[in-house]
Amino acid sequence: MVKQIIKRDGRVVDYDIKKIQEAVFKAAYYGKVNGEFIGAYHVNPVKANRLANDVATLVNQDIMNVKTDKLDIEEIQNMVVKHLNVLSKFVGLAYLSYKTQKAIERG
Repeated sequence: MVKQIIKRDGRVVDYDIKKIQEAVFKAAYYGKVNGEFIGAYHVNPVKANRLANDVATLVNQDIMNVKTDKLDIEEIQNMVVKHLNVLSKFVGLAYLSYKTQKAIERG
């Protein structure tokens, strides 16, 4: 079953697991906690990519188990945070920090 995502602006787009992988990779590789890069991931893009793939796989399983065809973007992000908190709390913090910053920018 094809899933769709309801974006913040109300648009509905097809679900794409690559978007989750990219977001987690960026949080791991470029993310900062208390102004400092997350060492193990920042210096090792392979490790950051592995984490991104693991989280995306887990979130994908969650999404496929949801009974509805459409999910809100916030639901997806909450799934990402849930799995990051288990696999890498520091990347989870960086992801949340980025998410919060974007929310502030949107007003």
